[in-house]
Amino acid sequence: MINKQAFKLILLILAPLILISCSKQSSTSISGTIDYIGDATMVIEKIPLHYKYSLKEQIIVDVEEQTFEELIETDTPQIVWLIIQDTRYPIYSEPSETIELTINRAAFPLEVGLTGAGSGANAIYQEFLKQTNGLQAAITREMDKFKVGEQNNALQLSAQKLAFAKEYLKDTPFHDLYLRTIGEDYVIRIRAVEYSARHFEGYDVDSERQAILDEAAQNGFFTLESLKAQRAGIRDFTHYYARTFGIYDDVVEEYQMNLAEYDIKRIAYAQLNEKRLQVLERITEPKAKAYAELFLLVERLGEIPFKQAEPTYYEYLEKNQMYPEYTEFATYFYNQIKSVSPGQPAVPFLLPDIEGELYSMEDFRGKFVLLDFWAGWCQPCLEEFPIMREIYNTYSRDELEIIGISNEIDSLVWVQDLNRFQNPWIQLYSGDGFDEKTFKAYKGGGIPFYILVDPDGNIARYNDMRPSFNFTQVFDSLLIEYQQ
Repeated sequence: MINKQAFKLILLILAPLILISCSKQSSTSISGTIDYIGDATMVIEKIPLHYKYSLKEQIIVDVEEQTFEELIETDTPQIVWLIIQDTRYPIYSEPSETIELTINRAAFPLEVGLTGAGSGANAIYQEFLKQTNGLQAAITREMDKFKVGEQNNALQLSAQKLAFAKEYLKDTPFHDLYLRTIGEDYVIRIRAVEYSARHFEGYDVDSERQAILDEAAQNGFFTLESLKAQRAGIRDFTHYYARTFGIYDDVVEEYQMNLAEYDIKRIAYAQLNEKRLQVLERITEPKAKAYAELFLLVERLGEIPFKQAEPTYYEYLEKNQMYPEYTEFATYFYNQIKSVSPGQPAVPFLLPDIEGELYSMEDFRGKFVLLDFWAGWCQPCLEEFPIMREIYNTYSRDELEIIGISNEIDSLVWVQDLNRFQNPWIQLYSGDGFDEKTFKAYKGGGIPFYILVDPDGNIARYNDMRPSFNFTQVFDSLLIEYQQ
């Protein structure tokens, strides 16, 4: 194994030279071989401002006879991500340097060889992957036990992953991934507070929650560097922090039904947002606070009715004019959400069903259309199907059509899903998972995701109705209004 301490020393010596050489726009050459690519797509992506909604700087890699070569425009040393299907791999790149990769597809992301700039960093990252291989899946399984009050070792496994990240990634070119792992550990720990409060009598939720918040602040979690290293900025931590106050449980008890998380978030948005904002009080750097507020603004625009969220957008612009990168993205996202708010034209599409017959949005003028974005791996999607079948049989096709649009990456899996569920409504497919064009055009963030289009081809409701919750009540009202 490479001597990490020696590698860090070399980086310190070379850092000034790297900065001098990167004063002008340059590019990194990334080439290499992959033993098998099949129908998969290989993508190189720069880290965006917002993990979900930013316009992504991507290059679709052209692989010919198992070889590839691309140029990445960059003027600073940075991490770029190599993506094969939904598996991501970090590459440390420097301007005017050459990187050559050797990829074993079956083992990916393990066994990625790299020569040229960043070879030492890659060797260290490979050691980290070997030590943590399977650990994240184990943490997920243990958290599922925690969720239902069973004995588990989720916290110990998370601490183990963090220890490996500290050993292998801290103070290397992958230091940001170490900071991200710190954030992931805090999210695991704050989730554990919610589950412990729910299942273990006498648990002091206030003290435990406060202790995590204090420790996070002391360890620099709320600095700009740390927040930018997190996959979702401050969103995940504030989300699970808010849940520790029992708000979800209170809503479920009030409604006496099995509500989807999205419905709970809408019903209790004001209470949840109040608790989220408590976390931001720990952020002392003005730019770090502006960055964190941007992520909560985006969540607000995407989660509650547009007109209700709009004032927060204008407040953000007024308060953060000194950070144009953030306000420009806020304006971009605001305009995107506005373009798919109720009253706007539905997003056009042309997609095939399993027989290859093409359907467009225009084909359904004169009737309401419920667009259901789903995938077979999405359990909340599947739980809606029995109610959707009842809805489908309750209304005529002149009144309502349902169209399923799959977010499945693999078309063969989609075909298997269709055979497994045998839903009677139209099913369409275009691949690409969450990058599916119609889903992205509607600014979908997760699934199930529902859009109701009116008979005139305009958006009637934007992901605020759920078949198992409020669809029938809302739709009957709209149907009566339209027929008058």
